[in-house]
Amino acid sequence: MNDSPDPLARLLADLAGEAGIVPFWRVMELALYHPEHGYYMTGRQRIGREGDFVTAPELTSLFGELLTLQCIEVWELLGRPHPFAVIEMGGGSGRLAADFLATARRFVDFFQALAYRVVEISPDFRARQQELVHALGCGAEKISWSATLPDHIEAGVILGNEFLDALPVHWVEMTPHGLMEVGLVPDGQGTFTTLLVAPQSPLAPDYFDNLGIDLATGYRTEVGLAAARWMEGAGRALGRGVVLMIDYGWPASEYYAPHRTHGTLAGHRGHERVDDPLRFLGTMDLTAHVDFSAMARAGTSAGLTPLGFTTQAWFLMGLGILERLQRLTGRLAPEQAESLRQAVMRLILPDAMGERFKVLAMGKGVLQGALSGFRLNDQWPRL
Repeated sequence: MNDSPDPLARLLADLAGEAGIVPFWRVMELALYHPEHGYYMTGRQRIGREGDFVTAPELTSLFGELLTLQCIEVWELLGRPHPFAVIEMGGGSGRLAADFLATARRFVDFFQALAYRVVEISPDFRARQQELVHALGCGAEKISWSATLPDHIEAGVILGNEFLDALPVHWVEMTPHGLMEVGLVPDGQGTFTTLLVAPQSPLAPDYFDNLGIDLATGYRTEVGLAAARWMEGAGRALGRGVVLMIDYGWPASEYYAPHRTHGTLAGHRGHERVDDPLRFLGTMDLTAHVDFSAMARAGTSAGLTPLGFTTQAWFLMGLGILERLQRLTGRLAPEQAESLRQAVMRLILPDAMGERFKVLAMGKGVLQGALSGFRLNDQWPRL
């Protein structure tokens, strides 16, 4: 049984048409991004204590501060170009943009060169981002918004934090007859049955064979073709600079490990994980982990070169989060210091976000090994 709102359920039934089937990737796309009924598009609290999930920028401004420092380093490595674009994909609550601009203002030359853009398709999110940035007075003159990635970025950083995981995925299962794709048969009232169908283009039936990955019969997982296409597009758009993506996921060898027989597709609602991705369609977040090996291949095909891959913990420690924490806690009242310490530990501890989240950097005009975020533990060979 599915608790989707009636308008979305009826829409899916109409899309099924005579065939009676809607491929899951299309269902996920509509459930998240339909202009009227999509989860990200409607006016509701999604991020924070009163929402469905919390992202790193909401925990502490140190996350945004350190990402700013990493971008300043890229700017220096490229010869201090003016203008220097920082493109944030999917700005969420606007907290990352606000912290980035507040930090950048302390570096006068960088701030003068900075052109910050949020690529955001959700009118609700965009309004919230604009309200926060303007309310904090942290450099609103330096930020703009658009619905799509620019066709060309002369020099800059394309940045995404928990962006790739929310792009639609193909839900697949290995059968005795080969790879099949999960389709949904809607009845228009919110009830769905699933049906395995032959892979639909652009998903190739031999996708896993070409990667040398052998899935057991009955193994169900996801293929993130939309994320790979986005990575290729980012690589083509970037003239010089870095594509820097932070998200939860693994290299392909771990993503498609023999024990992970049910994949990673899940919903998030009221800070609870919903294992059935077909429940609450349109009213819950719906995500899949990121195959970072696929992202690396896609980036390479678009002319990007490897710059680093590591866990969020090692990345933030490479940028000096522990040193920054030590300096700040010495100036704060005991309760404030403890709150900050707990937030930082949540970002870096292995059983919290530290190991679960990974950081991938690829670029043009920057040498591998040059970025401080990867100086302590670059794990690129895992990809």
